[in-house]
Amino acid sequence: MIYRRGRIYWFEFWHDGRRIRESTGLTNKRAATQAEAIRLAGLAQGRAGIVRKARPPKIEEYVKIFLDWSARHHRPKTRSLHKLNCQTLLRFFRGKYLDQITTADLEHFKAKRIREEHHSFQDGTTISPATVNRALATLRLMYNHAAGQGFEVPNPIRGLRFLKESDGQMRVISFEEEAAYLGAASQPLKDIAATILDTGLRPDECFRLEIGNLDFTQRTVFNSFGKTRAAKRKVSMTDRVFQILKRRAMIAKDRYVFWSRWKTDQPIGSVKTAHQAAIRRAGIQEYFRLYDLRHTFATRAVTAGVDLPTLAALLGHTNITMTTRYVHPAESQKREAVAKLERLRMGWLAQESGKESPQKYPQ
Repeated sequence: MIYRRGRIYWFEFWHDGRRIRESTGLTNKRAATQAEAIRLAGLAQGRAGIVRKARPPKIEEYVKIFLDWSARHHRPKTRSLHKLNCQTLLRFFRGKYLDQITTADLEHFKAKRIREEHHSFQDGTTISPATVNRALATLRLMYNHAAGQGFEVPNPIRGLRFLKESDGQMRVISFEEEAAYLGAASQPLKDIAATILDTGLRPDECFRLEIGNLDFTQRTVFNSFGKTRAAKRKVSMTDRVFQILKRRAMIAKDRYVFWSRWKTDQPIGSVKTAHQAAIRRAGIQEYFRLYDLRHTFATRAVTAGVDLPTLAALLGHTNITMTTRYVHPAESQKREAVAKLERLRMGWLAQESGKESPQKYPQ
């Protein structure tokens, strides 16, 4: 069947149980009809262009192939993320062949997914733009992998605009919130949170701390986990962290400081449930992520006078530009900064008023 969209003719027909719908790129109906006939002939002769490519499978079939490949090439956290994203994608696209998912379908996915409530919260919080974008990134990687495997699949992600993400979720907790949170936290979350607050370690880095990388004589922690050279670093222990790690090293079941409840020879994988419960019990109204404790460390360090190059080394950053994104001055710090400027101005005015011939106030 030949039909027109705008000025361009398209054709649509069924072949081998599949619906083929493509643009001819032509504005002349007779030429478009000939293009359709050529396409049909090519398919009938076992060709699609010069070389016939493999017939694309349904998405639920290819997800298994993709996740098997991911298991061999990605780190555990990345594999888990892809698995979770694939579960979400299957809710929307199960039953569709890879070449049937269109950009319009993905626009519908974005619009509907962003309105879904977050299952981990009970306060009506909806899915964040970043979560939607991560699922789309997994789908894009899946299509790239399928194309590399010889499947003829136009990538619907190409040209799709991802949702705008905001840094608004990053926040710094106050000392009052810290006290309430740690007082309400269960173990090992309480020790993990205090360690992140005092060292600036990433949650994953904290989870994977090994007894052999603790130096209680020099009071340092060596993080051997990370993708960059800067991530593999030594950080100093505060008195609080020293006491925590010393105690946990004495009761450790194996080589990890924070071991899994189910497999003591493996590091703990997540404390999300305990973290959310601690926030509720502490009565903290504005939610924060465990990762925000790292932002809190960075902001407090700058407030205490730590220079950015040193802070970058402590955080495991390769450049200072990244470090500046981790520093979030609190409202009290902003007020104090303005107060300092005001005191400077008032000092100048007092100095000028003491002169015999006061100069004109600078414009």
